Amino acid sequence: MSVPMPATGDQPPAKLCDANDLVLAHQSFRRLYALAPDAVRHADADDRRRIDSIAKNVALINDALHHHHRFEDDYLWDTLEGRRPACALHVAAMKRDHADVAHLLDDAPQLIEAWRRAPGPDTATALGDKLDDIARVLGAHLNAEEEHIVPVIEEVITATEWEEMGEVVQKTYHRSQIFMFYGLILEVMSPAERAELEKEVPLPIKVLYALVGRRQYARIMHDLRPTR
Repeated sequence: MSVPMPATGDQPPAKLCDANDLVLAHQSFRRLYALAPDAVRHADADDRRRIDSIAKNVALINDALHHHHRFEDDYLWDTLEGRRPACALHVAAMKRDHADVAHLLDDAPQLIEAWRRAPGPDTATALGDKLDDIARVLGAHLNAEEEHIVPVIEEVITATEWEEMGEVVQKTYHRSQIFMFYGLILEVMSPAERAELEKEVPLPIKVLYALVGRRQYARIMHDLRPTR
């Protein structure tokens, strides 16, 4: 595929890192927020195990999104503005989006708990609608980030810096969240992409996923996929 030349005629900047892992994380969030609202709405109110599982995992998804945005707030925006001042308007838009998503996430815990304690049409609708709102605002934000921010990341952040950031963000996630996202990423990847990923994943994580994580991921996704 040809790379379009800038309007100045200069060569486009060379990539310093590959931020595709960020795009894969975005795809995972899109998938989870596409499933979660209907999982809540269609869950059998008498199936306490499934209700508890969905409530727990929706909370984990929301918490993972919070940590994902917190990482970008703490490690990305100032660096991007400092190294590419022209992207300041896009960074400002990303910050506004994060604030909008955070406001929606703040309302979720009490809705999750209300539904978990008394599952029924009213509590399910309230929580499902809130998750739809999160998905709508988040979806527009992720599209804009992939269009305007990811290319800048790849041009101004080195591969070593990006790897170090990835190690930092991994430490903020609960093990269940890691299994959830690892499983989703494996699902959306091609066989060739999975083979490349397997080369980079530390052996202890691969072993733990094979022994525990794969089954845990399967249970999570079974409960998040509506039964009717």
